[in-house]
Amino acid sequence: MNDQPLPDCAPEEPVPEAPGRPAVRCRLCGRPLTGRASRRTGLGPACDAKLHPSRPDIRPRRHDVEQERLF
Repeated sequence: MNDQPLPDCAPEEPVPEAPGRPAVRCRLCGRPLTGRASRRTGLGPACDAKLHPSRPDIRPRRHDVEQERLF
């Protein structure tokens, strides 16, 4: 795999390997993964955001309506 990160990925400090723990690298850019969720999915946070963008906000927007005052 290519050891160079994608152009828009921020460089990350190399993480020392823990004894007994296999090295896990991002499936997209090849950088080492350190977080539990990243190691589980096989994608770093930046690459995961590229492949799975957040859902758009589809809630209806509230707006003020003029009405008569209730007594």
